[in-house]
Amino acid sequence: MNYPDWVTKYKTKGTAIHYIRGHYYLYKITSKWNKEKKRPQKITGRYLGVITPEGLQKPRPKQGIPTAIKEYGSSAYLLSIAEEIKQQLQRYFPDMWKEILVLSIIRVMYHCPLKHVGIHYQDSWLSEEISGARLSKNSLHSLLEDLGRSRNNIVGFLSRFITGSERLLIDLTHIFSLSEGMSMNERGYNSKLEFMPQVNLLFLFSYDKQLPLYYRLLPGNVRDVSSLGITPLEIGIEDAIIIGDKGFYSDNNRRLLEDGGFRFILPLKRNNRLIDYSRIKDGDKSLFDGYFRYMDRFIWYYRIENKGSEICVYLDEKLRLEEENDYLSRIETHPEFGYTLEGFHSKQSSFGTVALITNLSDLSCEKIYQYYKSRQVIEQLFGTFKNILNADRTYMHDDYTLEGWMFINYLSLVYYYKIYHQLIEKKLLDKYSVSDILFLLSKFRKAKIGNDWQNLELPKQTKTIIKQLNLPIT
Repeated sequence: MNYPDWVTKYKTKGTAIHYIRGHYYLYKITSKWNKEKKRPQKITGRYLGVITPEGLQKPRPKQGIPTAIKEYGSSAYLLSIAEEIKQQLQRYFPDMWKEILVLSIIRVMYHCPLKHVGIHYQDSWLSEEISGARLSKNSLHSLLEDLGRSRNNIVGFLSRFITGSERLLIDLTHIFSLSEGMSMNERGYNSKLEFMPQVNLLFLFSYDKQLPLYYRLLPGNVRDVSSLGITPLEIGIEDAIIIGDKGFYSDNNRRLLEDGGFRFILPLKRNNRLIDYSRIKDGDKSLFDGYFRYMDRFIWYYRIENKGSEICVYLDEKLRLEEENDYLSRIETHPEFGYTLEGFHSKQSSFGTVALITNLSDLSCEKIYQYYKSRQVIEQLFGTFKNILNADRTYMHDDYTLEGWMFINYLSLVYYYKIYHQLIEKKLLDKYSVSDILFLLSKFRKAKIGNDWQNLELPKQTKTIIKQLNLPIT
């Protein structure tokens, strides 16, 4: 059949025109080999529209049937939290800010490995709000490498967020890696006395603002005072308080800190000769300097001096009972490991105690305790990200990709802390965790019907949390 020119111009490869009752319709066509007839057979597929002298009129979406459904609540919430970060990313990383922002948000939403990032991106509102992010496997590897090579820009970015007056420098954690392409991947001991190829991580943390401010990666065999002292200088901070772990203290390290003019709080192992347990042995609480409440526990404390430094000794009675019961049960179940009644008697004065040596004589023992405990909170928080980081270590072939990946994780930690802070402010931390909030908000979805996005029905818990946090989600 001969068709008018205004009709035939729409007939392209893989399409067919059907003339039905005076109208011209365009369809998608394919072909399939017919074994019986031994020749290709045409198969009419999807309807593409009706052809008129004015042009091709595409079919309208069926009313009320979504053509796409995307997660909205968590994405919109995190984008609102990250607005200032987005502006600074655009300033310091103009060619890759989209990928950095999307990747860091997806990390805190799903804690997923890199290979799943693209799927979550397409299924979330992020792909609508920040379109065109390149998140394929090859693109992500190049992104991390390019980002890691931009340490100067990373430091410039971090410097824009230095805030708060109480800054803690924390030798936070170790990251295992067997990659031979990393120069900083050196064998070294960590707090668990594991001797493996690893990378060490330092964090600068604002205690009063409750936000991570800065990070730095160090070779795995570097765990000395010099690394802690140099670190704040990169970003121009000289008043940070160094919070160490129990494996950091030694007489030599202490002298180096004091000679270098550094402020520090270092935990002592319970068998350290500097600790005087005599007041605890007496069992008379009047010999203590006092007590304070921390996380619904009453902590007793006393202060002793030692060669220019001071040692705050703390007793947590609830923890003491737990440790006593644990030790006694091990005498019965695991005597082969050296648990004896004599051992119990020798350790009983140290059960439930923490001893911190410091040169911060102007601070109360309560404040010193709070500073030290903040380290444990940060360690627990980073543990979640660290597990995923180790799962993705096959991507980290060199120092640059690891540096880039740590920057992504740093941003994710910032988002996490901002949510954590809101839960504290609204007095909701006893009811919800950060993960609870993101999960409930992820149930807020939008559906595309025609050309418009419509809100789907919200679960009751999701409505409740939006109201309780007064979230800017509509």
